[in-house]
Amino acid sequence: MKSPLLFPVRLKDKSIFVLDETGLPFKEEYIEVSGLDDALGVLKEMKTRSLGQVLLFFHCCALFGDRLSVDEISSKFSHQRPTFDFPLLAEILKAQIKKGLNITEAVENFINAFDALRRNRAKSLAKILPNPSNILTICNVNGELIYLYEELKKLNKECFFYISETRPYLQGARLTFWELRRNNIPCVLICDNQIAWLMKKEKINSVVSGADRASKKGDIINKIGTYPLAVLAAHFDIPFYALTQYPREIDINTIEIEERPKEEVFMYLKSDNSRIDAIYPCFDITPNKFVTKSMEIGDFSEVG
Repeated sequence: MKSPLLFPVRLKDKSIFVLDETGLPFKEEYIEVSGLDDALGVLKEMKTRSLGQVLLFFHCCALFGDRLSVDEISSKFSHQRPTFDFPLLAEILKAQIKKGLNITEAVENFINAFDALRRNRAKSLAKILPNPSNILTICNVNGELIYLYEELKKLNKECFFYISETRPYLQGARLTFWELRRNNIPCVLICDNQIAWLMKKEKINSVVSGADRASKKGDIINKIGTYPLAVLAAHFDIPFYALTQYPREIDINTIEIEERPKEEVFMYLKSDNSRIDAIYPCFDITPNKFVTKSMEIGDFSEVG
């Protein structure tokens, strides 16, 4: 089983190739990034997200580090996507360089180590999930659900995924549903507003979510819609598992929540919507009391 979303950004020669996630599932195309401005444009337009942002940042540091420092590149990335923790990524990279690695080696070490840790996390989560596992997901966790499915099957556990569409960008519908179906993993797509009903009917017995950021106390910052999903899970006594990495001492009240352009709320409309008002905060914060268990990868100093 495989998915291009496991490694959506790749470095080849002197160019970075970014899987255009906004084109999925209708077309699988890559955007060539040959300069930092190209990378910032890709970031701003949501062509890649989650792990793709991490890989894009690291590869940009490897390619353009002779012109800008790691911290300067981090600052430019943070300007485009303020909620994502690019300063942490800069710390990861600088810590590896202090060990005597060059930037290219540090990036390669991180990618290989991170993937091994993802596989181990899937194995750990599979052990505690019930049999059968009827799992609700939100957004997309870059292929890791494929790892989870493989580990559940090794334990002879039945597995079925309920994939919420994840409005307004539809990452669940366009990405997760697509990658699971192409790997013949049992799943169905559901509308976001159907979740409470399905939980009440006992169709779902566990929730698995990603996390763009996490605090040491167990709070998570993730795609908008994660917080209400966790509240519903708590109400129906359904365990909520968050896939987290490198938790930090964060005051969640100081996190800047990125506001995306209002036009993105109306992406499904082909007509001019410039005069229609909307708001799109694209992340929310889930307090630790609603998180049954954070499936942590570990401290960033352990990577590589």
